[in-house]
Amino acid sequence: MSLQVVKEQMRKLLLTTAASDLDEILAKQKKAVSLAWLSECLEREIDARRANSINKRIKLAKFPEIASLENFDWSFNPKIDEAAIRELATLKFVEDNEIGLFLGQPGTGKSHLGVAIGVLAAQKGYRVTWTSVKRLAKRIEIAKARNNLDVLFKQILSSKLWIMDDWGVISMNRDVSEEIFDLLDRRKHSCALLLTSNRDVDEWPRVFPDPIIANAAIDRLFERARIVVFKGESYRLKGRISCGQSDDIDMAEMAN
Repeated sequence: MSLQVVKEQMRKLLLTTAASDLDEILAKQKKAVSLAWLSECLEREIDARRANSINKRIKLAKFPEIASLENFDWSFNPKIDEAAIRELATLKFVEDNEIGLFLGQPGTGKSHLGVAIGVLAAQKGYRVTWTSVKRLAKRIEIAKARNNLDVLFKQILSSKLWIMDDWGVISMNRDVSEEIFDLLDRRKHSCALLLTSNRDVDEWPRVFPDPIIANAAIDRLFERARIVVFKGESYRLKGRISCGQSDDIDMAEMAN
């Protein structure tokens, strides 16, 4: 076992004094000392701390469930652009503070895949915040009433990835819409955004009471956005009712 490997393991565990003094300690020994057992102990501690950190980030993200790309049934809906999802799963868009938009019909896997990418980001070491739009609106109202909106903003904007689920499912009052616009405007300097929506883009302005804020917010969402359109049958309705494939969403319309 290399002495340098053991020193590096100690430094990972912030045992800087032990790493610095290891040569001197070993020099005092009268015979050769095996470091294999020590290295294994240190590696187990490193692995345990890494796993604990991942679990903590996943817990703090407040995902509604734990999902992965591996347990997603890609064969059920061949219209999903798996290559585009895999590209987002490399997390390059997270590193660059970009936006991923999952748009399309209900039940086609947008939320599952959004959470799966969020879990990957947490495993990679990024801080993640997940929220539905309805839940976020409620949290903003409570924070404003308690005069601690800055705490909520700090939590979201200090994350490297902010996942906002079910965009457009509710219409917002002016106070909430202004705060969400502020978040959208400020996040480009600090974090990436992954947004899912079942609602047609043409209907998004109805979410906001003020058309000026609506247009500005939509501009922010499509700025440097990577768009994945979900078409086809609903996975959630599989085996319950026959779900036709009408009303397919046109990619060009989404981007306009």
